[in-house]
Amino acid sequence: MNTPSFSGVHRFSAEFMTTPFEVLFSGIDSKYAKEASEAVFEEIGHLEKLLNRHDPTSEISRINRLEPGEEMRIGWEIFSCLDISFRLSRQTAGAFDINTPSLLKYGRNPFSRMWKGRRREAVPPVELIRKADGFSAVRPDRESSPPDLDLGGIGKGFALDSLRPILADWEIPDALIHGGTSTALAMGRPDPEQAGWPVGVGGGEAYPSVPKRVHLRNRALSGSGLEVKGAHITDPRTGKSACRHTAAWVSHPSAAESDALSTAFIVMSDREIDELCRKRPEIWALTIGSGGTYRLYNPDALKENTMSLEETK
Repeated sequence: MNTPSFSGVHRFSAEFMTTPFEVLFSGIDSKYAKEASEAVFEEIGHLEKLLNRHDPTSEISRINRLEPGEEMRIGWEIFSCLDISFRLSRQTAGAFDINTPSLLKYGRNPFSRMWKGRRREAVPPVELIRKADGFSAVRPDRESSPPDLDLGGIGKGFALDSLRPILADWEIPDALIHGGTSTALAMGRPDPEQAGWPVGVGGGEAYPSVPKRVHLRNRALSGSGLEVKGAHITDPRTGKSACRHTAAWVSHPSAAESDALSTAFIVMSDREIDELCRKRPEIWALTIGSGGTYRLYNPDALKENTMSLEETK
């Protein structure tokens, strides 16, 4: 995924979550843009401290150390991120699972152990409780593998979604923010003559027949593929390496959802992706097969004037 240059657009970058984040602002002066970017990066840094499972003081790390039946208070950020993660795990029948490290570590097949059939809901590794005075996470008091939650497949997208209130507070309607170029959130457009922010898709010159650019406006786009994750991508449902596609791009109004679904679609079959996209018409997806052929899902999502697809010339 690549982002073009525009005149009158201010760019700022900083590293978080072991990846570079970049902010592009349009329609404001440079001093105001610099101050706004600092507020954006401050929020991303705050979320990194909560989501980093390798930091023993982070909330997600403390959740991973819960004993059976133990409860801990958590902030709304972790509650929301886990809630979205567990919902997407159900909707993808386990193709997206933030507890995969634990399932693989203890040698259990999550598909047979947790799902017992594709249409049955999974049992989450922790229970989320919404209370009048806040939120809590509880490790179920039952025989189960300890949680080892890894938010790497959704964390960058969740962080981008969390920036929307900041952009609103700073009254910035036109912005593009991406994390490591794998997930981008587009608000408004770079200038009035553009349909949206042009963002690259399609795998570049390696796939000459595949569309190359999406114009995003008020949507997110995420890409996942073998070039980024390597050839040994594990299907959480089986615990085995299984790549149905060499690359997948997903667009959704939520960056967290596009981030997670692009990961899931790499290991899901065409039929599984098609079934999910039929149920959720707001999802737009592009997958590339091993032979370089591509398939679009929900192309009508482009007709809502929030996206436009630039075909290969």
